[in-house]
Amino acid sequence: ELAVGIIQTTVNAELAWPKSATKPRMSSAQDAHAWQEICKAMRALKDGDVAPKIVVLPELSLPRTRLADFEKLVCALNVVAFVGVDYRLNHATKQARNEGMVFIPAGFWKGRPSRNCTSIIFGKSHAAPGEKSALKKLSPSWSHVGDDKVYVFDAEKYGRIGVSICYDFMDLERAVMYRGRVHHLFVLAYNKDLGMFRSLADSLSRTVFCNVIVCNTGFFGGSIAVSPYHDPHKRMLYSHDGNGLFTTQVVNLPVRGVEQALRGKVEKKTIKKREEKVFKDPPPGVIEPAIHTLTAQTLNPPPL
Repeated sequence: ELAVGIIQTTVNAELAWPKSATKPRMSSAQDAHAWQEICKAMRALKDGDVAPKIVVLPELSLPRTRLADFEKLVCALNVVAFVGVDYRLNHATKQARNEGMVFIPAGFWKGRPSRNCTSIIFGKSHAAPGEKSALKKLSPSWSHVGDDKVYVFDAEKYGRIGVSICYDFMDLERAVMYRGRVHHLFVLAYNKDLGMFRSLADSLSRTVFCNVIVCNTGFFGGSIAVSPYHDPHKRMLYSHDGNGLFTTQVVNLPVRGVEQALRGKVEKKTIKKREEKVFKDPPPGVIEPAIHTLTAQTLNPPPL
């Protein structure tokens, strides 16, 4: 299993990036608020009973002024961190990039704290319509620049990890690319539509066939963790509802069982002398290539 710490911070977008601002840079007040919550969360995880191997934070949760300090926290806790970072700005072109970063401590595989990290940047491909509109309404107006890449991080014995930043979670092409290729999907979000993301996480955990964590801002709430277990009551590993709530939680994601299922090996358990599956069956095309027959009539339908 992989222990993951979910950190739900509560940045207020209307205060962090007000419409009256001249650039989409987090305000100093929300910068201090966000950093205080991040420090509190990392301290709580360090003092907790279960030490996570990976921590996940929401979209746009880490101020760029705190990157060096956050690296020190990650090294001290000796965890890999997936975190959404405040906009990276090109002042000459008035373009903003919505990015996440992965921090990997030098001593992670040695099991001891270290002084420095390797950091990797991944970007948001598609800005939500509301995000585009908010950037455009600034004076002067700004635009969003998307990242045309899809990322997979190989955490060796802890499995392969895919990432999405909020609106990218709805990109079906990205889901198809991840299908059968990752064990975990981490979604960094700042999203109001909690019900839709909850349904999507439940669906993709079975169609992409992986564990799904949606780490949403606590300002709206709605962070969840779902796994493709066979028994319905086991699939929801974690759910936290309620707006304006700061929280941290460690969840254990299955790795070996998901890998075996992806290889077509059915893991079973015996209950009252009866064998039952531990995980759902992978979707078509994961274990064996899907077969689709397109006839000439399908390709060229007759006119109406």
